[in-house]
Amino acid sequence: KAHHQLPPLILEELDQSYQKSGKKIIRTAEEFFREEKIKVESHLVKSEDPAEKILEMVQDSDYDLLVLGNISDAQNDRYSLGSVAEKISLYARCPVLIAKRKTKINKLLVAVDGSEKANKALDYAIQLSQRFNAKLTLLHVEQDELFKLEPKMTKKIGGEILAEASDKAKVVEHDTRLEFGDPARTILEMAKKDNYDLIILGSRGVSSVKRFLLGSVSADVSMQAQRSVFIVR
Repeated sequence: KAHHQLPPLILEELDQSYQKSGKKIIRTAEEFFREEKIKVESHLVKSEDPAEKILEMVQDSDYDLLVLGNISDAQNDRYSLGSVAEKISLYARCPVLIAKRKTKINKLLVAVDGSEKANKALDYAIQLSQRFNAKLTLLHVEQDELFKLEPKMTKKIGGEILAEASDKAKVVEHDTRLEFGDPARTILEMAKKDNYDLIILGSRGVSSVKRFLLGSVSADVSMQAQRSVFIVR
């Protein structure tokens, strides 16, 4: 195969164009934060792998939260993660907020399964509910196959998980939902049907065969959700 390399002058012009565009984006962001009276530190970085560069910065600087935008897939009338956001959501060591639409936070949906990461997600959900005076729904999903095999036991386990989470969330207005089916699909359908503004879930759940793994669920939800997703680690 023949490889064609652009002339140095063209490469230089492209580089200058990218830098100009990057500086404009940063200025716009800085103005937004200044209006909100938030101090910011800006970086314009050149890299062939933006996701890897962002992950390095997060690791080196010990950030508490990473916020990303999202790419809209108009053809499918849904949001799909760009390669950068997808890679970061999978490998970042800090919580990741994937912002998919601009909206007020009035309704929060948090997935719980009794695991440490899910409990941490619940802690964040409670804080956000208090901060924005938002209604909170605690959702636990059990696999259909398990329910068919052991319906009473499955309901009992799910009920206990929700009862424990509900007791923890008693400081805010909330309700609980116990559903049966594919966890990721159930979360996505419920978030869309009931018009939740933000989905909150842990990056990895318990490994018990009786409950779903939030690791794979969080990846599926973040890639397919039409609303913002907060992944807690």
